Amino acid sequence: MARQTVFLSGLVFFILTAVPAGAQENRSIALILDASGSMNAKLASGGSRIDAAKAAVSAFVEKLDPKIRLGYRAYGHQSPTKQHNCKDTELLVGFGPAGNNRAAVIEKTKGVKAQGYTPITYVITLAAEDVRKEPGEHVVVLVSDGKETCEGDPCAAAKALAAADAKLVVHTIGFNVDVAARYQLQCIAKAARGSYSDASAAADLGAKLGELAAAKQEPPQPPQSRTAITVQQPKEGTLQIKNADSAGGHKVTEAESGKEVASMSAFKWSIELPAGLYNVTFGPSVWKSVEVKGGETTVLDPGTIEVKNAAAAGHRVLDWETGTEVGKISSFKRRLTVLPSTFTVMFGSAEWANVEVKAGENKVLNPAVIAVKGGQVKRHKVQTEDGKTVATLSGFTSTLPVPPGKYTIEVGNQKVPLDLVEGQRMEIDVP
Repeated sequence: MARQTVFLSGLVFFILTAVPAGAQENRSIALILDASGSMNAKLASGGSRIDAAKAAVSAFVEKLDPKIRLGYRAYGHQSPTKQHNCKDTELLVGFGPAGNNRAAVIEKTKGVKAQGYTPITYVITLAAEDVRKEPGEHVVVLVSDGKETCEGDPCAAAKALAAADAKLVVHTIGFNVDVAARYQLQCIAKAARGSYSDASAAADLGAKLGELAAAKQEPPQPPQSRTAITVQQPKEGTLQIKNADSAGGHKVTEAESGKEVASMSAFKWSIELPAGLYNVTFGPSVWKSVEVKGGETTVLDPGTIEVKNAAAAGHRVLDWETGTEVGKISSFKRRLTVLPSTFTVMFGSAEWANVEVKAGENKVLNPAVIAVKGGQVKRHKVQTEDGKTVATLSGFTSTLPVPPGKYTIEVGNQKVPLDLVEGQRMEIDVP
């Protein structure tokens, strides 16, 4: 529990201190709780991400100055992932002095169930509208463990929201996020005059946020009697993709307009672009909020998944949070380029779950192989330990790659138990 305790205390400290100095009562805070399905993931220190987030919310409101105006919103808590609900958000507690509504916030938090999508663009837009009606500084605090799973680009939205409200500041905290999600959350904070903190290393969070809180703002300099203005032509920046896909390629679109401006591939993995925000496709997935700066190089370093002894029929690769298919691997295409994230790889109806792919990593899955030899052309059903049929072997399909685990195979009137490990080849002779 020590690591989780440090995370909670660090999170509370961040929310209380990572806003500009000023009278506490002259501040309105819109706090957003991520209750998407991925928040059910377990922490190494015990409990789940949603458990830690709920505890952090309770600790936060208990310590918050009672004069600060606080509003509380959650997302992903009303609809299961399979409904693909991109408007699943609710203002659980309306704005009011924290001293008056903290009990309601704590009570509402208890009933939140993590289960849905991550509509960050939609949620921060609503939160900014909520807080804009309030007095004083307008602060939005977003804690998220994942990237946008719906339409829109959250960084482009944050930029527009900040331009429309000069008092708006958006702070983001990434909780065990992958590279693509970190890009988005950092970009949101930067675009909306806020700060980003990475909570994946929970034990270090308190020290990092302590440094942030201790940093002093430089006082404004008096105007000079003489002002010189140098006008420079805007420089283009460079966008590169490591291990770019040679087949489908990658479309590059402007984040704000959606206009396609370029296409990249293994044959064209580096391009020049005007400074701005872009979205880059990886199959049906999109790496959003990619910032290209003038005179600088932005490098996207995706990962790849490879399956040894892949079946000709192929293996669907699913986003672990949403269950949407991001690509397919087969004996004809054994490797798939993906965003750094976590995936589920299907072997028939059997799942190889929690396949984490890091930036630049080639993740190799080495399944076990069931091979039926000899005998007449018969059908042999292969089932998981809980009775789910994975596939049926026959004289036409005599080998089957499967994730490591326990199975049974029907041979005549018998059900033969199998306990398989990675890379094992189990040959079954049928008389």
